[in-house]
Amino acid sequence: MILGTHVYPAKGAAGDRMRRALDSWTALPGVRLINLQFAGDPAPVTYPGFETHPVLRQDSRTVSGVDGPRKPIVSELLECLVERAVADGLPYAGFSNADIVVTPSAIERVARGTDEVVIFSRMGLDPETGAAVGEYVSGQDTLFVTPAAFRRLRPRLRPYVVGEMPWDIIYTSIFLTHARAALVNRGDDCRHVDHDIIWLDSPFAPHAWRLAYMDWTYFARWYRYSFPAVEMRRAGAPAAEEDELRDRVFGPLTVRERAATAYRVLRDVWQHRLLRRRR
Repeated sequence: MILGTHVYPAKGAAGDRMRRALDSWTALPGVRLINLQFAGDPAPVTYPGFETHPVLRQDSRTVSGVDGPRKPIVSELLECLVERAVADGLPYAGFSNADIVVTPSAIERVARGTDEVVIFSRMGLDPETGAAVGEYVSGQDTLFVTPAAFRRLRPRLRPYVVGEMPWDIIYTSIFLTHARAALVNRGDDCRHVDHDIIWLDSPFAPHAWRLAYMDWTYFARWYRYSFPAVEMRRAGAPAAEEDELRDRVFGPLTVRERAATAYRVLRDVWQHRLLRRRR
């Protein structure tokens, strides 16, 4: 299968986290590692053991219209990785943030299943001791998707920026609603060293929340699942009870949900047309 990311020029503690994570990927069995970089970049970042493909044409600046760090767009990353999987005849294309330790057990979980999508929540690690501090239920930084499922759902995947909220929970909600998807949010198949949140003051936050407004149905579905799920875990409820909750929440969209989503999209289009006319 394909597993890809965007390797960036991180320094200090961030660079250490990324190196530990990417080094773990190079030991994964049966995985082709892809590093997606921006097209036309005169000095793309490379990494040992990864194929570097400078094919990305969108970025955080072009989709948001504001200045800031140049970051990839999640939907384009997935699209490029799916194209590589199709070209090589591989069943899954995977994406993960570059600071996530992906374990062989995660790859085995994907390979032995029959799911169209497999999504992993991360296990948080203490930055000083490396000890596990608990699953981060609302942190899905790693996913694998079949090309057929991605193509079917591609029109629903808006251009969220990597490393910004709330692409992970919204994409997860979309996949759980519209695909045969597995959410793996128990255990430490994917691990992440905890660090300070860096997206709260991001210049791209308005863009992210504009997209989230259009995707509010999926955003709301996620929190109707995740808040009760966390309380169930605190109360020691069995995993099967949590699974039943997830299946109830992520059933087919209701007529009301479809209508509300259509209204939000149309309202966004109308508002942006007005803004352009005023300018």
